Amino acid sequence: MGESEKGSSLSLKRADWALLSILLALSFLPLAFPGQQGACYADITLKGELYRRVLLTGHRGTERFEVETEAGRNVIEVRGESIAVVEADCPDKICVGSGGLSRPGETAACLPHGLLLEVKGGSSPAQDDVLMAH
Repeated sequence: MGESEKGSSLSLKRADWALLSILLALSFLPLAFPGQQGACYADITLKGELYRRVLLTGHRGTERFEVETEAGRNVIEVRGESIAVVEADCPDKICVGSGGLSRPGETAACLPHGLLLEVKGGSSPAQDDVLMAH
């Protein structure tokens, strides 16, 4: 192998490393701009009307608030990036049993009170999250 062949082989390797470094750096770009991926939020509706919208993406700490209607009372807790009904005075308490919601498409409902929690936004669900029935 002549001297010129060695030099071109070495420069090709340097170019490969440079390209790999650039691609690796670009792969971290979405982390620098998390809002571009779509923020998750929870819509809280009462009898079909929007009562409150809570941003979940980037939420820190714990926030609790009450939702009172003529039918009853629910206590909602936002903990980190999830939301849940933690107390209710309805007879069956199915809404409390729903647990924390954090992914788009997850819902919890208190039918006696007409309350619905629904997580929206973010990116579309991953393929393995989709259930298909025949």
